[in-house]
Amino acid sequence: MFSYPLTAINKNGLIEIFEALAHYPNVMMIKNGDFTVDAHSLIGVLTLDIHKPMELVLDEEPDESFLETISQFIPAQQAS
Repeated sequence: MFSYPLTAINKNGLIEIFEALAHYPNVMMIKNGDFTVDAHSLIGVLTLDIHKPMELVLDEEPDESFLETISQFIPAQQAS
């Protein structure tokens, strides 16, 4: 299992995350506090609380293309 922290500054940021992840068929979930939602569910992603830490959880190791795509959503201190 692989996980990456995510951040969004507003609901539009959540939509950007959803749109970026929609291009990848891998099974992935987003943990947010006590909740976990399917990363491919727009309704689920929009229910996330941007004030709580978010974590993208993957079953498979991602490739470089995927990591480059999500790098814009990883908090600066975690991206290095």
